[in-house]
Amino acid sequence: MNKKEFITNYGKNHRYFSFSEIVKASGVSKSLAKKYLYELKKSGDIFSAGRGIYSSVSKTFLIEEKSRVKEIRQMLSREFPELDFIIWNTLSFQPYYHHQQTHNITFVEVESDAILPVFNKISKSYRYVLVEKASRIAPKNFDITKDPIVIRLLVKRSPRQGHAATLEKMLVDLFVIKDKYYTMPNADYWELWSSLDSFYRINVTDIIAYAKARRYFGRLYSQLIENEEFEEVTFSAYLKDAAKVTRKKGSHGKANS
Repeated sequence: MNKKEFITNYGKNHRYFSFSEIVKASGVSKSLAKKYLYELKKSGDIFSAGRGIYSSVSKTFLIEEKSRVKEIRQMLSREFPELDFIIWNTLSFQPYYHHQQTHNITFVEVESDAILPVFNKISKSYRYVLVEKASRIAPKNFDITKDPIVIRLLVKRSPRQGHAATLEKMLVDLFVIKDKYYTMPNADYWELWSSLDSFYRINVTDIIAYAKARRYFGRLYSQLIENEEFEEVTFSAYLKDAAKVTRKKGSHGKANS
């Protein structure tokens, strides 16, 4: 087997791997590895999973826009045409939960100077709207059974597609809100993560960058290791000594998200 065949087989047989990992495993130069990886991406055999990270998983998560989300998005676009905002709903993951969701939260994220105007506008059409406080504890009057709409500060450089959040952003946000708003038990969150990972490609560097921006990287990192039984987790350019991606115990070098 020549080096190109080795890299081709390596890429097809690993869910996730880094550029540094493929260089070390194949023994080729960095320039030649870049050439082969570019050809594999062009042919659709591997895909980008972040900065310097590749994956053999082709499918990406497509968000189904719920009716309330669509209505609010259209209203904000009409009333505030210059407004930068992201809107998403926890019902986006309904098909992947192991139990039926009874209630949900809609999040509308805007810049600080737009929070009050957006709150006032949405409150005219919807009954239970509140502004999120800078706290890790929900306000005393929070009631998830009322399917609330939460207006909160937009985190700059949030992973997004237009006004929609990406899977990577929502996975981090769900990690935060599961404790703050009691949306799901911790075990259910990690079951959801595993379920989504079995279907879709996840951008590793987007997850890490956003978790750092929200100041939850340490907690997410430690629980990722504990709940997913990862024996080694490094994230390319985001860690100084990064050279590898995630590997599960007992996987004998086969990468996983």
